[in-house]
Amino acid sequence: MHILLSSIGRRGYLVRYFRESLGSAGQVWGGDCSPYAPALYGCDKSVLLPQTNSPSYVDDMLELCRRCNISMIVPLIDPELEVLAAQRQRFFDAGIMVVVSTPQTVKIGFDKYLTYQFGKENNIPVPQTVISIEQARQLLDDGRVNWPLVVKPRMGSASAGISYCNNMPQLEVAFENCTMPMIQEFISGEEYGYDIFSDRQYRPISVFCKRKIAMRAGETDKAVSTSNPDLIALGVRIAAALELFGPMDVDVIVDRQGPKLLEINPRIGGGYPCSHLAGADFTGKLIRLAQGKELTPDIGSCPDGCYMFKQDEVISCNQNQVDSMGGYFDE
Repeated sequence: MHILLSSIGRRGYLVRYFRESLGSAGQVWGGDCSPYAPALYGCDKSVLLPQTNSPSYVDDMLELCRRCNISMIVPLIDPELEVLAAQRQRFFDAGIMVVVSTPQTVKIGFDKYLTYQFGKENNIPVPQTVISIEQARQLLDDGRVNWPLVVKPRMGSASAGISYCNNMPQLEVAFENCTMPMIQEFISGEEYGYDIFSDRQYRPISVFCKRKIAMRAGETDKAVSTSNPDLIALGVRIAAALELFGPMDVDVIVDRQGPKLLEINPRIGGGYPCSHLAGADFTGKLIRLAQGKELTPDIGSCPDGCYMFKQDEVISCNQNQVDSMGGYFDE
């Protein structure tokens, strides 16, 4: 079995996890649109990929899989998900397991206002969220929210473009300068992240949860696992309400009233190593699915007290290695 991790970037730990799960039964390939992605140089094979917005992206990926006997694609960044989800059946029909959820699930995760609406429709607690200054003013007048308020892009990632506003002039400026903005109440509390896994029938298989200790560039940098039954139960409810296939990263914040849903990312998230070290083994689960095997749910198996601390690594390579990267789309 050959597995392609696309847009692999700096995720060398995923290469190691997949290789440990795969053993001698195949190869772990890495793909990225840049030859300077560090994790490329730890893979069994590496390839330069076309830009996600290329008109031929899906055709090129299918051709790559055909030529290189790749049987599974694991996309790792949000822009890939929407493109691959729209044509996922073409991969399935070709015998390639592309690890992406349905277009509707991807859409809910990509647009944070749709995430809010998803929560409301499924009785999952969410912060008050609106998409206009007038709506925000009404919430303030009604006493349903208080300052500060948060302005963020509906389709942002990595915590980019977020503004905290303490009065109406600040809110108006932040809203005007934000692309596709929404306004959300500020919740003071502890942040938690989920790593959730569902099978081909969208059946929840795993729910692992961790408390975030520190963030770095919008990604979980330090965390500790928790077995809190209320949080695990909420994770199951979120997964059961979605047509999720494979892994999902979910962010919630817990205040005195309990947890509230912030974000859904239907892919492997940056905090996944904490759950993997706690026994989640999403890499092994994906391999077993690709082999046609049934998975046994292990919800409730997340332990307390498994800590994750990330650290930087240095990758060394020479000019010939960089120059020889790719070639599959140069003909």
